[in-house]
Amino acid sequence: MLQRAGRRTAALDPALRTDFEEVRDIVQATLDKVRALSQALHPVVLDDAGFEGALSVYLPGFEKQTGIEIRYEKCGPSRNVHRDVAIHLYRVLQEALNNVARHSKSAQADVRLSYQTGTVVLEVEDHGVGFPPVKENQGMGLISMRERAELVNGQIEFLPRTGGGALVRLTVPLSMEETHAS
Repeated sequence: MLQRAGRRTAALDPALRTDFEEVRDIVQATLDKVRALSQALHPVVLDDAGFEGALSVYLPGFEKQTGIEIRYEKCGPSRNVHRDVAIHLYRVLQEALNNVARHSKSAQADVRLSYQTGTVVLEVEDHGVGFPPVKENQGMGLISMRERAELVNGQIEFLPRTGGGALVRLTVPLSMEETHAS
């Protein structure tokens, strides 16, 4: 509609057409951002491709967006991760990597997914400045990761690395009986 209006007014005022084009570009950029946010809020790829498929889409995009090299490693045979568990694993991964980008000053991070007997372990490790001294007012990201771990009866650890850096480790039981309290 803006394009049509711009064409109609172009004959009358070329400067007005330029204004219409600028508004159209802003509207398109806003629409693109809303679509990206919508995808981030509900990653359809989890439903379509499962947790590992979602990782294969998310990690390269994060790498491209931030310039942080991501080294991904998977151990153990792939297992079906229930959607209710996968969304929390995915969100913890996102928050941990966002923390790497915002706070670590690291040029690379390691993401490890390990299927063990009865559990799945997700680790995000960076080689940056490490965790700040413990504060009473922790950031919402760490609180959110803790809450997500609790929702799936998992355990989350925030560990300093020897020589600098940080490790976030989330361990979650895989059986539905263990992950969902009645």
